[in-house]
Amino acid sequence: MFWLGHLLTGVFVLALGWRWARSGVPVGRAMRRLRRLLWLSIGAKGLAWGALYVQGAPPYPPLAALGLLLSAGQTVLEFAAIFGRLYPRERTERGLTLPRCAYLLLRLRPVLDALAPLLAVGLAGLTAHYTLSGLYRDWGGWGALTASAMGLGALLLTLGLTLRPAPLPVRAVSVAPSLLAEAQRLGAELGVPVREILVLDGARTRTANAFALCGGRIALTDTLLAALTERELHAVLAHEVAHLAQRRRLIRLWGLLTLAGIALALASAPLWEHLPHGGLIAWMVALALGMFLPLLRLRRLHEREADAFAVSQYGAEPLSSALRTLAALHPRDAHKAGDALHPSLHERLERLQRFQKRAPDTPSANP
Repeated sequence: MFWLGHLLTGVFVLALGWRWARSGVPVGRAMRRLRRLLWLSIGAKGLAWGALYVQGAPPYPPLAALGLLLSAGQTVLEFAAIFGRLYPRERTERGLTLPRCAYLLLRLRPVLDALAPLLAVGLAGLTAHYTLSGLYRDWGGWGALTASAMGLGALLLTLGLTLRPAPLPVRAVSVAPSLLAEAQRLGAELGVPVREILVLDGARTRTANAFALCGGRIALTDTLLAALTERELHAVLAHEVAHLAQRRRLIRLWGLLTLAGIALALASAPLWEHLPHGGLIAWMVALALGMFLPLLRLRRLHEREADAFAVSQYGAEPLSSALRTLAALHPRDAHKAGDALHPSLHERLERLQRFQKRAPDTPSANP
């Protein structure tokens, strides 16, 4: 019955996604709806797993871990099918030249990014329950092996959250030396090395964006380079260099939260065998929220700080102008937030002006 409900959820998600991907729905609106559909799919599957656990007939933790992975795989397949239907429309309407396989990898990256932290928390909770309750002893050496594999999987997934690979193919072109020199100057002010600026292939997906990657690298799409002036590019670089400097703070917080979660699990170990199934689910949900919400709040703060650093270097106008240019390339409602981290364009422009008023001596130009 559980797996039947799970499969029916997938059928519902597919039907709704195919309907939204049909001709007649603007691509931008379809993408926003699919983002909400992703969280609906994940939430419905999470409720199904919670109900199975509360009913008192949960599978053994290793089997539950395998079920979580299969559930995540089903979600990926659902959205691969939906984006496969959307691809011909997007290729025609937006002039994409990206091959279907590369397009699917690009579109499925946010799906994997959403699933990774949930899988990490789920595997960590199952590993804690499996080991602290002593259930692994029932399987002898196999139990110890599966407990180690589950814990290692949770650790690798969590570590992967701190890394950020290039989201688009890297083009074999280099940026102007003056641009890299300016980025390195900005990095020196914040005490972070900037080793390389990559140019990503954004033309085939009509993507104009910039990214702070791991290893002291910054990535700019070729579409962004073509659309912005030099001063606007410098302001965008300042924003991304600030993110490079903030990464250390983010990793420290992640480490502290992980250690706190482990310590809390060990301290509450004597209570695990006496908790009802619903109490155990509540404990795991509280643990997940306790780790996720502080990281989300810090990343939102990082966005404001990065904008403030760009204003301190070049004033508000270059970054404001760059944001308006990008908004023209990617039309959306100026009063609606783009995602959970970035505020709406209207709010962001107003905040840049407030940063400008607080900046005592903003230089009018930079070499």
